[in-house]
Amino acid sequence: MEEQILSNIPGMDAAEKVMCVDAEVLTKSSFYSNFVSINKPCLIKNAVSHWPAIKKWQNEAYLKEQCGDNLSNFYPHMNYDDEKNMVKDETKQPFSHILDLLLDKSPDIISAPSLLLERPPYDVLRDDMQGFHFMPNPPKPIAYPSSRAFFYKKAGTGWHYHFVDETLMCQVKGSKKVGLLPPDKITDQLVHDIFTTDAYLANKNVFTASAKDKLKPIIAEVTPGDALYIPPFWWHGIETMDSEFGITVAQCWRSPLHVMGDLSYPTVRKIWKKSLTKPNKNTPYVFAFGTLSFIAQFVRLFQFPFKRKGSQF
Repeated sequence: MEEQILSNIPGMDAAEKVMCVDAEVLTKSSFYSNFVSINKPCLIKNAVSHWPAIKKWQNEAYLKEQCGDNLSNFYPHMNYDDEKNMVKDETKQPFSHILDLLLDKSPDIISAPSLLLERPPYDVLRDDMQGFHFMPNPPKPIAYPSSRAFFYKKAGTGWHYHFVDETLMCQVKGSKKVGLLPPDKITDQLVHDIFTTDAYLANKNVFTASAKDKLKPIIAEVTPGDALYIPPFWWHGIETMDSEFGITVAQCWRSPLHVMGDLSYPTVRKIWKKSLTKPNKNTPYVFAFGTLSFIAQFVRLFQFPFKRKGSQF
């Protein structure tokens, strides 16, 4: 079941590669103008190759010394999008025990996801990450933690999207293959219900006959030292490329206002619809932030009326 994260998706066999750039030539200005501002993914080679974590986190003794006594959740399966599937067989153990399972040569799948690196007890690892030359001092994210670590063995991640905030998927140990689908109306109609229920994992025939022609996935292979920029609203699914113990760090920061005010994205429209039809305690914040986002989007359209959007390649 876990091996079908990418292979069951129509069009994946003909997927083009994500645009690739080297961190050495990437500046803050070029990163934002060519990718972040137009909501376009890219693979950044050597983005985190300067991190001490690349070497330090290879060392089992170091990780146990820093975090061994921390109690953490882990799962004997992939990371599902459906919460009911995800919490099956959830177990809490000291991190040292989880590391032993990750390093064991058994064929078992192990996932210890979303370890928060910005606060205790895992903040002791924070100094092992030294940011990005092309993105100094990023603004704090709105919803997602700034920094999360994913420790795993053979555990992929089901298709999902981030409803807000920008993400750099930083590969510290091991390699991953990531498929992405653009956040347009056609894609959302074809995959939303299938992805959010994990239905595609067991049956590739859940997609309509026209999906193969209409879905346009792109793909990236992320190796140690690389970072994949994943904009908000982009569907993405992840498979491991080996059966060894691996580590990924997700670094998040706040999206530009104009991106969050772009009603051409189905996700933005859904956020507004939910706030209007089912008001809750967050509705005033959505209104305030949304109004600023719409203004920013209007100003941007006025200044750059012909700027291409990220779903166009």
